[in-house]
Amino acid sequence: MNSDKVLDVAMTAYWQSDPADVSVNAICQMAGISKPSLYREFGSEDGLSHAVLDRYAEQVLSVMFAVLHGGKGLRQTLDALIDFASDDPRMETGCLFYKMRAGKHRLGPETRARVEEIDRSAQAAYVAFLQSSRDAGDWPVGLSVEAGAKYLGEQIALAITQRASGEDKARIREMMTLALSVFTRP
Repeated sequence: MNSDKVLDVAMTAYWQSDPADVSVNAICQMAGISKPSLYREFGSEDGLSHAVLDRYAEQVLSVMFAVLHGGKGLRQTLDALIDFASDDPRMETGCLFYKMRAGKHRLGPETRARVEEIDRSAQAAYVAFLQSSRDAGDWPVGLSVEAGAKYLGEQIALAITQRASGEDKARIREMMTLALSVFTRP
């Protein structure tokens, strides 16, 4: 059994559907492996979904974290986040992390804990980005960094969710630009 192939198959299946709607049997069939082989490798369905989420974070979410940590200034970073949410071809079917976060009550304990860990890391990255923007004098002192970070994350989640529902990319870009303009208003 090629565990990388199984992870790729499972990640694609979870990403294109709702992870709760994809059975272990379906993944085994798509990957051409037996169920006992899958359980030997990943321990359980929870172990598989945890490994898939780790792979997704490494391959996809790392791009967003790199943008946030890139040190390119407030406006350029917001523009890059708008590009990611509205134009990245991988987001056509939405974001696997956001799907798992929305349905975390249906996930096993390992995967649920990993979703919460990634969510905390994302919030910390948004906070660090906005705090560095404030320190550079690009963002007003009177606004809450924590509230701004939560707002920024939720706007990105909303845009990606709209992409998955078939909303026009140009319309999403326009709405994101409007929504994130609160960060650059004088």
